[in-house]
Amino acid sequence: MGKRITGSILILALLLTLCSCKSTQTEMPPRELIIGVVAKCANTEYWMSVRSGMEAAAKKSDCRVLFFAPNSEEDAEAQEKLASSLIRRRVDVLAVSPIDAVNEPAYLREARKLGIPVISYDSAFESGEIAYIGIDNQLAGYQMAANLAKRLDYQGEIGIVSGEQDQMCHRERVEGIKRYIETVPGMKISYIESGYSGAKMSGEKVSELRRDYPGVKGLVVTSAVTALGIIESSEAAGLRIVTIDVQEDVLYALKNKQIIGLVAQSGYDIGYKTINYARALKTGQVKEKNVIIEAEFLTAENVEDYLEKHTQ
Repeated sequence: MGKRITGSILILALLLTLCSCKSTQTEMPPRELIIGVVAKCANTEYWMSVRSGMEAAAKKSDCRVLFFAPNSEEDAEAQEKLASSLIRRRVDVLAVSPIDAVNEPAYLREARKLGIPVISYDSAFESGEIAYIGIDNQLAGYQMAANLAKRLDYQGEIGIVSGEQDQMCHRERVEGIKRYIETVPGMKISYIESGYSGAKMSGEKVSELRRDYPGVKGLVVTSAVTALGIIESSEAAGLRIVTIDVQEDVLYALKNKQIIGLVAQSGYDIGYKTINYARALKTGQVKEKNVIIEAEFLTAENVEDYLEKHTQ
């Protein structure tokens, strides 16, 4: 009898120990998710707002963001090296805004071998195989052209000042501009000046374009930083300019009617939703391949409302 009682006690103790171990394992906190991020650059207001959005999202979802960027939006080689270094660190997800969206970089192949998911944000890869988080850039170009055409009474010549065409965001914006202008018989695109990915255009270049294309009365500029550089030049006087990207200085340029229209692409929103997507992807909760973010079109008439809503 005593042996049976002793045996029962031992079995009960063993069961309690196992339950205790199981409970301890269940209550262990999940491992921190590491998201590697490579931007196009880090030193403009737009990219700083992207980073702020990412860090805010990471803080709310217990992720850690490793954020890196080359010094220039045109340095694809440096960007690829940064992405490869994050792959070697075995991040859980890699998010890239590709400078060169046309040629497949080595880091994509490295990521596939290691099973590390890669997503794009702000600007997509040309192949369309990689998930994308950002605005509809072709629609943005279409909206900018439509606004400019209206201000020019649907007549005359316009120019396009664009970023590098290897970057899908700039290429798609140009495609959208062309698509709209083709619908307006009284208008034409006199030139496309590319190569200004977040870079300012010199006053000398503005002067040269005004001299070579005197009939051009308006510009669509696919980067706010470039647009701000143009309006700083006295040679730009009289030009109607529309552009894209939410930055404090360009919002006030719109308010002061130095530019006539702006696609309000919010870097903060793109950054925030990129981190949320990366987390959902890693936990198997992604419902759609791409996340398209709406971008409001601003003019001098509604920019005050926008500022009031977003600075509270």
